[in-house]
Amino acid sequence: MDPKNLLEVIQTRRSVRVYKRGKVTDQQLETILEAARWAPSGANTQPWELVVTRDREKMRRIRQIYDNEWRERKREDPINYKGLKKDYVGDVSVIVLVCGDARTKQVYLTTRQPADREKLFQASIANAVQQMMLAAASMNLGTVWVSVREEVEPELRELFKVPTSLRLLWVVPIGHARSWPAAKPRRNPAAFTHLEVYDSRKLRKESEIRAWPKS
Repeated sequence: MDPKNLLEVIQTRRSVRVYKRGKVTDQQLETILEAARWAPSGANTQPWELVVTRDREKMRRIRQIYDNEWRERKREDPINYKGLKKDYVGDVSVIVLVCGDARTKQVYLTTRQPADREKLFQASIANAVQQMMLAAASMNLGTVWVSVREEVEPELRELFKVPTSLRLLWVVPIGHARSWPAAKPRRNPAAFTHLEVYDSRKLRKESEIRAWPKS
C-alpha cells in the first residue's frame, strides 16, 4: 500500500456529529469489523467485544439516554457545562457498543502492577476502535468516539444485555456524514518530538494545557 494513501485516510478522518440518510452496507460493516480484528493487543488477548445494532428503536433509546444525561448535567451547572449533545446517535446506520473483557488482564504475566495491566487493556481496545474508524473513513463513512460514562452505563448495559463481567467503554456511531468538519489545527511534530532525550524547552506551560485549539 502506498503510505501516502494511508496518511491521507488518517488526515481526512473526522469526528462526525451530523449525519444524513444512507445505509452502511453489510460488506462495509464487515470491512470495519475486520479492521478491528487485526488491531494489536497486549499478549494478543484481543479483549474487545463489539455489540452491533441497526435497530432504530435501540438507537432512539440510546439518544434518549444520552439526552437525559446531558439535561441533568446542564441543570447541575447551567453556566459552565459545555458538553455536546449526542442526538446524532439516532441518525446513523449502525452503532457499535464497544466492550472489553477485563478477565484478559490476567494473561499479562510480565506486567505485575494493576495500573499497568489497565493501561494495556484499554490501549488494546482503543487500537481496535481506531482501526474501525480508519476503515470507515477509507470508505467515506463518518464515525465519532462517544464515551460510556457512569451516568449512562447501567441503562446501556440493560438495553444491550451486556454481562456484568464485561466493561462498557465506548459507543461508535457509523454513518454517512451530512457534512465533514474542517480539520482542527494540529501540533507540529517538531513541537512534540524529542531526539535522544526529552527537550525541557518544549514542555508546555500550564496555560497551554487546554483543548486544542482553545475555543
